[in-house]
Amino acid sequence: MVQTFNVPWAAWYGDKKIQLEFPDTWDVNVYNMEDDTELSQEEIINAFINPIGSPTIQEIAKGRSNAVIAVEDISRPTQLETVLDILLNQLNEAGITNDNITLIYALGAHRPMNRIDSIKKIGAKNVDKINIENHHPYENLVYIGDSYNGTPIYLNKTYYDAEVKISIGSVVPHPLAGFGGGAKVVLPGLCGIQTLEANHKAGIRGIGIGLGIVTELRKDIEDTCKKAGLDFSINLIPTMTRKVGGIFAGDFIKAHRKAMEFAKKVYSTDLPPELKLDIGFFNLYPEDTELSQALKGLNFLLKTNTIIKREGAAIILTAASEGRGFHSLLGETGGKLYKNWGEGIIFKGILKKKKFGIFSQNINKMDVFHYYPKTTIFNTNFQELVKELENIYGNTPKVGIFPSSNQLPKES
Repeated sequence: MVQTFNVPWAAWYGDKKIQLEFPDTWDVNVYNMEDDTELSQEEIINAFINPIGSPTIQEIAKGRSNAVIAVEDISRPTQLETVLDILLNQLNEAGITNDNITLIYALGAHRPMNRIDSIKKIGAKNVDKINIENHHPYENLVYIGDSYNGTPIYLNKTYYDAEVKISIGSVVPHPLAGFGGGAKVVLPGLCGIQTLEANHKAGIRGIGIGLGIVTELRKDIEDTCKKAGLDFSINLIPTMTRKVGGIFAGDFIKAHRKAMEFAKKVYSTDLPPELKLDIGFFNLYPEDTELSQALKGLNFLLKTNTIIKREGAAIILTAASEGRGFHSLLGETGGKLYKNWGEGIIFKGILKKKKFGIFSQNINKMDVFHYYPKTTIFNTNFQELVKELENIYGNTPKVGIFPSSNQLPKES
């Protein structure tokens, strides 16, 4: 006899369910986040009409001739068509025509977006409506000084020259910057590789970082953003189905702080007291486009690594629809800050004596060992992975399934 559980799978690439099958002797429980419902169009418009700590976008844009909208890529989960529709209408009503609006994908060191990606992210009608560009971390940059922390700021010149600067980003947990969104769309999103390297160096050594809080690394990001300029920041909290469950727009710090507080409630996951698992399965959805994002699967353990026994196992589940993925700073051989995550203090600090594994059907062991130590338990067949774990933990292990990488432990 077996027991089956379904978890969401393959964001942007079908958004389906994958069935996980376990022996019926295993004690398996699913721990879901609180989640929220999708906002109506009227509720989204209301966030534009009543911004937090800033004038409205129409007041900002009045008398200006052009605008740049910095937007996250599809490694981030939220579908943006409705939000962008409303934003473009607001800019048009203020007198800025579509011919004078440029959307820049704030890639940081990620791969470029193509037309198919854009249609998924912002909708076909918007793709055909405005100019769309990819940020390049090595070209089209202007030096604008240093941050208070000494980070040299090389900024996308198209963005810097714009009369109106707007950002759209998802506020999802991030192990270095606390949360995504806000000023993070500018740094690393629109900065040069030298800026990215300087900003990330301390973070990957475990200095000034944290999850779900305002970290020192985020403070450096926000100081950079002050110098770069950001007139209007749109911060989105996605639901489990990647719809807009919350929107906080306006000042890039004040609106983002409100978004953080709401996000903690949406992602909150209630756990039994003194939970001790033999095995935890952490699904990377909705940030499961590529293996290079997979470390976020351990975000939950960054907040509470005691839920798994000292010599238990943390297993990441990821569709990795695009395979290994790409990150020119951290993820590629010869990259300025590339090294195997297994050598990093974050990875070691989270896992300690725990075993680590990955299940994915779209990568191979060379992909896994490019990022993770060769001790990693890896399988493309879930049933074979279960058998391997049963050989280690016996036929009655206590198991937890965490369906989303956005989940955070409930705060007391």
